[in-house]
Amino acid sequence: MGEKSSYPDEDHDLIARCKTGDERAFEDLVHKYQQTVFNLVFHHLGHRADLEDVAQKVFIKVYLSLGRFDNKRPFFPWLYRIVRNQCYDELRQLRRSKVRTFTDLSLEEVETIERLIGQGEVAPRSDDERKEMHDLLFTLLDRLPEKQRTAVILRDLEEIPYDKMAQTLGWTEQAARLKVFRGRARLKELMERALRRKAATRR
Repeated sequence: MGEKSSYPDEDHDLIARCKTGDERAFEDLVHKYQQTVFNLVFHHLGHRADLEDVAQKVFIKVYLSLGRFDNKRPFFPWLYRIVRNQCYDELRQLRRSKVRTFTDLSLEEVETIERLIGQGEVAPRSDDERKEMHDLLFTLLDRLPEKQRTAVILRDLEEIPYDKMAQTLGWTEQAARLKVFRGRARLKELMERALRRKAATRR
């Protein structure tokens, strides 16, 4: 099954205008993806960082790097890598400063983790365990192939419909569904393996 080779016309047009110095086009690009960036930052960092501050750093990097963006590739995976790398930088700074706080996961986030794992009975209960499971989820997400990881994040964390996902990434809807299916299966396998190792070390 094939995938389209170009990203959606709306992103293409905005980025092309950004590269000519059109400030309004960049504002429109920020407006389009701002909430998605906020959500991704929260999923990575929770309440450990100022979401607006981190999101602002992300969009500054996008602005400075947009001239090197490959016009033949979809925009969102490129944006996601910038978000992920910025969140890693924030976590490293937190560790260096020895800030030790725990994420208060919402009920919706816990349910998302349970759904991705596919085993409600292993859901963590204490704040420390919930934070640990949250971090493990994103560690394992990074082990997925890039397209599977992007598909799972958009579908299961962002709750983007398959047709919108396909449009955003320049895929067919069938390809989007297949990548989500494979990504979920691989993530569940990695999570179960990690939980077995964790249980074995506690015996």
